[in-house]
Amino acid sequence: MNFDNLINQANQALANNDIPKAIDFFKEALNINETSNEICIKLGILTLKIGDIKSSIEYFNKSIKLDPNSPQAFSNLGLIYLQLKNKDLSLKNFLKSLELNPDNFNTNYNLANYFFFYNDFENAEKYYLISINLNPKNFLPYNNLFQIYDRSNHLKKLDQLILKIINIFGNNKYVKFLQGLAEFRKKNYQKTIEILKDLEFDSNDFQRNSLKANIIAKCYDYIGLYSEAFKQFSLSNETIYKSHDKKFSKNNYKHLVNKRLNYFSNDFSKFDFDKTSYDKFNDPVFLIGFPRSGTTLLDTILRTHKSINVMEEKPFVEELVNDLNKHIDQDLKNLSKLKKNSIIELRKIYFKKLNDLVNLDNKFVIIDKLPLNIIYVAELNKIFPKAKFILCLRNPYDVVLSCFMQSFVPNDAMSNFYNLKDASELYDSVMKLWTNYENILTLNKHVVKYEDVVNNFDVTIKSLLNFLNLEWSDELREFYITAEKRGIINTPSYNQINMPLYNKSISRWKNYSDKFSDVSFILDKWIKIFQY
Repeated sequence: MNFDNLINQANQALANNDIPKAIDFFKEALNINETSNEICIKLGILTLKIGDIKSSIEYFNKSIKLDPNSPQAFSNLGLIYLQLKNKDLSLKNFLKSLELNPDNFNTNYNLANYFFFYNDFENAEKYYLISINLNPKNFLPYNNLFQIYDRSNHLKKLDQLILKIINIFGNNKYVKFLQGLAEFRKKNYQKTIEILKDLEFDSNDFQRNSLKANIIAKCYDYIGLYSEAFKQFSLSNETIYKSHDKKFSKNNYKHLVNKRLNYFSNDFSKFDFDKTSYDKFNDPVFLIGFPRSGTTLLDTILRTHKSINVMEEKPFVEELVNDLNKHIDQDLKNLSKLKKNSIIELRKIYFKKLNDLVNLDNKFVIIDKLPLNIIYVAELNKIFPKAKFILCLRNPYDVVLSCFMQSFVPNDAMSNFYNLKDASELYDSVMKLWTNYENILTLNKHVVKYEDVVNNFDVTIKSLLNFLNLEWSDELREFYITAEKRGIINTPSYNQINMPLYNKSISRWKNYSDKFSDVSFILDKWIKIFQY
């Protein structure tokens, strides 16, 4: 078969959506004409589509050898390395592509996504705006820019963007969806419901369908229609569950907790870990608790203090525990015998990652905030023997309800929050584990109740600062002003922390008390233990 016939056959296979056959025909054509840059580009794109990343990189690199001024090849390599989380190579290829063709929409949009992925929202905004100027009719950069303004609480920019979107795209369902989200941010709950309730998306558009139901549910909650709210929260959670199609399992996370519960039992002999200083760094403070217990509020208050650096929602502890498992042969029995050299190595890995995000000057108190790090307290106490732990508590009923009400990014842990029963059972297991840790470990800990922060701010925060050996600052009372300058906030509470304290969330569960009949025996136990 000659070259032209092979190209025709390849294109016909693509028309039939038979990518493997198209790849075979293009490969044969490339064997005939090894200098075809166009075929190298096509093979790079197609092999990437079927997940053959190695071949894709080879084809794009071959394209660059044939044409060192090919912006498309560099841009695609940038995308591949972004997928592989190779930060430096990804940026290098995007910038090279931009140098060769600064007015290419795709390259500017991809570079914006790169900065968005790595939390550089100033540059992400810059390149989304450039890509919009280059191609005003492409909806994607508007949608991503909306996320930046929404999650960073730039509501004026959000309003201006919505007006621009309506002017360009009219009132299609995707525009109306963003309109509804913007009205929700302005607390126009009835209007939000009116905009969103009749919008219909493809059944496979799980993200929009789930978020739509969740926002409508919150609106019903705010206007006091609690039965309707509960139905919509349930619908939102069912949609999320369908979206990950068994990719995540609540039982995987339960196993992780139960494994520790079984080992660190109450009749376990008391651990006395060595309080040695292993290096020049001060051990961090770990801000922990069950999700939705007020950790984000406390994080926002504390980061207002000039002597505190907060690292928010980073998986460094989980990664540290994975590294630790190599040293203890995946067996918690070996934790108490962990060698000094291993501890030094593990600390070095952790502090290196930390140093990329915050100032490790020992004049600062470093707070590592991720609520469910609570399950790793034993490991953390071993590796960081001088660490401090801040435990956030909140009425167990309110905690469980709030977990059920949130639209979390799906993972094994969050898969326990699709109904009140699973959420209550996980709460029970996690808190049992915490109390076991309290009994067998010598922990430097301080408990903060969400309700005390709201109702008795000064006394509660001064007590916490005393635990951290820090002085009170009047600026702490205006923490919500600091929140407005934070950029994107990576927790479900992002739209709440830039305002003064309010007590609507206290005892919210009573509006749904009839839904707790099957789990009250679990939660009442913790109501008593935590003195609620």
